[in-house]
Amino acid sequence: MPRKKQDSTDTSTKSTPTSKRQYKSIFKEGYVTAGNYITEVIFEKRHNHFNCGRFPEKFWTDKKHQGPYKGQVIQANRLLKKYHPDSIIKAIKSPEAKFIFKLQDKKLIPIIEKIESRRVETEIEYSKPQESGTPMPSFSKHKNILRDL
Repeated sequence: MPRKKQDSTDTSTKSTPTSKRQYKSIFKEGYVTAGNYITEVIFEKRHNHFNCGRFPEKFWTDKKHQGPYKGQVIQANRLLKKYHPDSIIKAIKSPEAKFIFKLQDKKLIPIIEKIESRRVETEIEYSKPQESGTPMPSFSKHKNILRDL
């Protein structure tokens, strides 16, 4: 029995999260990569602002949205090389970026850098090494007989 060809558009989501696909898709069931999720957030924000109605389920295959979607994914992946995905997502959703509808906007970079610096500072605070110069003394006054077995 011949195998059916997989639809190339269905490979953008998986039903379970993996190391690369860890973000829940906004427009489709399954999980997507960080670049695709950031692009979906931008498109949802743009769509809600201009009050365009409901997006089709696979809007990125539509000729009207295909080019801009690919461009935003490329720009999202460029930003991901420099910044953490959570910082980019928080910057897009922040009130300071209310009128930013493209990842290419130069006003977005300072917002991302500000959030990234806050994220790095909190990461450093949580990961401070504890001082362990000497081992903790034994509270037992007697020799452990099981130790010699």
